[in-house]
Amino acid sequence: MIDKEQISVMVKDIERYLSDLSAMDISRKEDLKEKEAYYAVSMVVFAVMNRVIDIGNEIISGSGNMPLPGAYSDTFEILSKNKVLTPVLASELAKLMRYRNIIAHEYYRLSVDELFALKKNIYKAEKFVNEIKKYLKR
Repeated sequence: MIDKEQISVMVKDIERYLSDLSAMDISRKEDLKEKEAYYAVSMVVFAVMNRVIDIGNEIISGSGNMPLPGAYSDTFEILSKNKVLTPVLASELAKLMRYRNIIAHEYYRLSVDELFALKKNIYKAEKFVNEIKKYLKR
């Protein structure tokens, strides 16, 4: 059974992280050239990614009829095939998740340009949350 209460907690985490990211006011790539901003944005983006994955995995495991993912990006393909997410959003999220391990283990390899692009694209998590809410209402 899907734990809707746990998903609600995770959704609130995502919303808080995205609000915090917005409050950092990083509007230009140059803003990320300072170490503190670079590390802070990296960690907030990482936290959002982890919560998105956590929600996806909760739905998959709680459904009882979806296969378990072999990799983080598989989570979104499974959710798409089971009509939880649109195929377009699933593809966009899978692309974003490719950067998760880079941030987790080797963030020094992530360029300012890549991090700035991730920062802009991480707001797709809001679309993810909306699609999850619609799915849970069914």
